[in-house]
Amino acid sequence: MDKRTFLTGAMLAAASPALAQGMPGGRPPGTDDLGRRGMEAPKQAPRRKAKTTRLFLAPPCWANAISVEPGKGFWIQEQRHDGDPEKAWLLDFKTGKVLHTVVTQSKNTSGGVWGGGYIWSGANGASIKNHPTPPVNGIFQTDMTGKQISWRQIPFGPKDDGGSCHGMGWQQDAQVPGGKLWVYANRLGAIVRIDPKSWQVDWMFPVTHEIGRLHGIAYDPREGGVIWQVCGAQNPKVIGYEGYVPGLVKYDAHSGKVKEFVDFVPGSCDMHDVTLIGGQLYGVDAGEHPGWPIEEKYARPGFPELNSPSGGYIFKIDLI
Repeated sequence: MDKRTFLTGAMLAAASPALAQGMPGGRPPGTDDLGRRGMEAPKQAPRRKAKTTRLFLAPPCWANAISVEPGKGFWIQEQRHDGDPEKAWLLDFKTGKVLHTVVTQSKNTSGGVWGGGYIWSGANGASIKNHPTPPVNGIFQTDMTGKQISWRQIPFGPKDDGGSCHGMGWQQDAQVPGGKLWVYANRLGAIVRIDPKSWQVDWMFPVTHEIGRLHGIAYDPREGGVIWQVCGAQNPKVIGYEGYVPGLVKYDAHSGKVKEFVDFVPGSCDMHDVTLIGGQLYGVDAGEHPGWPIEEKYARPGFPELNSPSGGYIFKIDLI
């Protein structure tokens, strides 16, 4: 081996670790001095289908919230625009018979849940006719006799108006045995978890922007904890039920990452809120979808004006 060959080989050997890494100092390509990479495009969440089966009608109203009292029945909460007191009904799981009624002071309830022995109602007061300024927003806590225990605003806003609510869930499992509220806060564009006693937020994450309409939520203890949220997409050329695809989005409750989207098959019920019993999903349709025309063919005796064929129904949701 001559001198030139020897020196060339030695230089290549000395440089080979850096060349193998592709960057001076041994950094992999596309990283900075801290080893960080640039933002990668997020992977699109998987999609699946679901179908719905009607069970029974709620009492005549715009039924905008559904939840479960274990071993008792479904709690349904109504939404009104006239400012009158709003009701929550406990309905038998099988027949829909009214077992108990609670009157709340919430206004235009657009999210609600039973939890810890109380009815929690999320107000959307700007949708009340001739509402005050600021409108009646916040979370109302009511006991089984109709006594108001508390009325508090969603955190991170003015003390008299933390914004409106479009969904509520209740978590009471091994992770939080005392129970905590999950709230879909419209002004924040986020889902927040609140301690119902201290009223402190201990976790929050932004809702997805990958789909149009978002509404009610429910906590599911399976898979380590997930949040289901009502969603849907409207065909701008077909305004109304016929041009709408209702569905659900499932988030990881710990990271906020979207785990999957669910699209309902044609002919399914529209929905405003979601709940579950032992892994079985259920929904309710208020029958009042903003921007949709009122349809006489959907009218029901005793009910307010409806613009959905499933308006007023509680239904089962089966993933397929």
